[in-house]
Amino acid sequence: MLRVGILGCGNIAAKVADSLKGNKKVVIAGVASRERNKAKKFAANHCPDAKVFSGYEKLAASDEINLVYIATPNTYHYEHAILCIKEYKNVLIEKPFAMSKAEVDSIFFEAKNRNVFVAEAMWTSYLPLHKTVLDWIAKGRIGAVKYVTANLGYDIANVPRLNSPVLGGGSYLDLGVYTTNFALSFMGDDIKVSRVFARRLSSGIDRDTTYSMESEDGSILGNFYVTMCADTDKDGVIVGERGKIKLSNINNYRKVELLSSEDTLLEEIVNKDAYIHGYVYEFESCAQAISKGLIQAPDMPWARTIRIAQINDTIRSMM
Repeated sequence: MLRVGILGCGNIAAKVADSLKGNKKVVIAGVASRERNKAKKFAANHCPDAKVFSGYEKLAASDEINLVYIATPNTYHYEHAILCIKEYKNVLIEKPFAMSKAEVDSIFFEAKNRNVFVAEAMWTSYLPLHKTVLDWIAKGRIGAVKYVTANLGYDIANVPRLNSPVLGGGSYLDLGVYTTNFALSFMGDDIKVSRVFARRLSSGIDRDTTYSMESEDGSILGNFYVTMCADTDKDGVIVGERGKIKLSNINNYRKVELLSSEDTLLEEIVNKDAYIHGYVYEFESCAQAISKGLIQAPDMPWARTIRIAQINDTIRSMM
């Protein structure tokens, strides 16, 4: 049984805790917040059997915890990851993993030196339907990939942290990491950013961002769009030489469709899980990897996190 400590008691942590209720492989064993009363209330509402720790340091040092799930604001991920790794704690870090590639490199350096497991909580990479799509492409079901597109938008501009430069706000860091991971998953790692357009608020925060990517040899083109000001269809399409794959809701696939070049439906898989169940896969993947003595999650290896960080740095510099 993997005993998880939650560091940071916000909305995403609440969803994760709720998703793991009754899980036989993973249990929430501890929670910590800057404010003890907030942690006590969180535990009472979402994981009543969990121990409430007074401060992040005590949770990180506890022998009762096997893995720390870091769900604090974006700009604190690095600080809290290093805190836990120096206590030889395995770590799962909510996306965006860190604020720059430099921070990512430092986290992995410390983890490698201590033989500590670290993974990014990019939950889409752990989903069974994500692996199905990768398998379809690997088997040549649509031929060589030529074009990839995806969008992700929510009407969440009123969320305070998204409007705070200090907390790493903005539509790209909150949502664009999903579309970038989508691009890398289905276009390959050998891609570059070719164009970026962002509409910014006076604070410098991007309310929405559109960007294009292409393979280094120019054979694959990708277009992506994220916004925190409107609900979009959240869908993605992968177009190949002999067909296409349509994905419904790239943030937690609800359905994937395999179509011929004439748009004939060849295969369809519908996700019958409750939406919140999507969080379970990443924690079970971590539990399995740790039990095998691995320090990386096969579904989300360090190389992928590093590549996302590189692209994040590029996109933000081009805004």
